[in-house]
Amino acid sequence: MATVDDLLEFCRLHLSEDEAERLVGWIAWRTERNQALAGSRPPIDRLRHALENWLGPQERHKLLSWLRRRQRDGGSFVP
Repeated sequence: MATVDDLLEFCRLHLSEDEAERLVGWIAWRTERNQALAGSRPPIDRLRHALENWLGPQERHKLLSWLRRRQRDGGSFVP
């Protein structure tokens, strides 16, 4: 299973700050949470909050698998 640290490492290497912020918004939407709950920190810290608190282990695993496929295929990192 993918850990929060696995996801954050991938995101730090491959996503821009804007993409990380948009990913927080997408996770908030998918989990029916208000994006503001991630706080007013830098995007990577907001993403950490979303990954830790809004997704379970299986969801994190699916997200990392999807992000890796997108990276390999040259697609957008934000759905």
